[in-house]
Amino acid sequence: MEINQLRYFLSVVEVGSFSKAALHCFISQPALSVQIQKLEDEVGKTLLHRTPKKIVPTEAGFLLVERAKAALAQIEMAKKEIQNLNHSNAGRMNFGILPTVAPYLLERVMESFSKQCPQIEISIQEGTASQLLKLIETGDLDLGIVSLPVTQNGFEKEILFSEEMVLAMPPFHPLAKKSAIHIRDLESEKFILLQDGHCLEKQVASFCKKHAVCPHYLIRCGHLTTIKSLVAAGMGISLIPQMAIRKMQKKVLHSRLEHPKPKRAIASVTTSKRPLKKPTEWFLRHLRHVAVLLPVINDYLS
Repeated sequence: MEINQLRYFLSVVEVGSFSKAALHCFISQPALSVQIQKLEDEVGKTLLHRTPKKIVPTEAGFLLVERAKAALAQIEMAKKEIQNLNHSNAGRMNFGILPTVAPYLLERVMESFSKQCPQIEISIQEGTASQLLKLIETGDLDLGIVSLPVTQNGFEKEILFSEEMVLAMPPFHPLAKKSAIHIRDLESEKFILLQDGHCLEKQVASFCKKHAVCPHYLIRCGHLTTIKSLVAAGMGISLIPQMAIRKMQKKVLHSRLEHPKPKRAIASVTTSKRPLKKPTEWFLRHLRHVAVLLPVINDYLS
């Protein structure tokens, strides 16, 4: 089974015609037909229904379409990776990151990395952990920055840093007067959370459930900035990552919970099915360096 045979086959399927496919592939129609016939002889099945109006795949043909697309995509990816091997500090990298991490971590990462590797072209995609993992698996992303746990097989994980989740509340809230706040103090409080599907929402809900606390989930929204705005407006309280704290935000008071403390671990995730490209290795090395230098929680709360 040859690569060109797969390309010819997919072209016929796409345009529904041997003659049009031949033009598209810069090959004569008889030569294309011969290659398709050889492909059918090799797999032992008819792959295309040949009708006067349009050529359509058989059941076996439909099965080969997806496999052929995946195989050709892997070949193209390998070509790009090989072409980038000898280009120091050059190449392209696609990575994904949680929206609850991106605004606070990337400002510490991207400027310094761009100075170190100015010729690397970078594409950034925000999404939930499940969305990013699917894109890493298919090869659309080279790396993801997500919150653990990641239970699916086929991924390499490396913890970059851990952080507490702290209580965010308006300054006039009754809990603001307490010298120490415990998980039990959150019972029946009006909570503002991210929408379902975000791992931060799951972590907060899981933490409360683990300690038999049932806060009242009043509002769900899509962004941490919205949560902080609603907290400032007195609509409720929330647990937010320490990275999301801003010292100058006067309208929101932040306080650590006494033991047990809610925490989350942020990790880099790559697929174990493919070797890392050089730009990804450089970026991951830079991430490790930045993570070590991140301010501790006391710097935010002081």
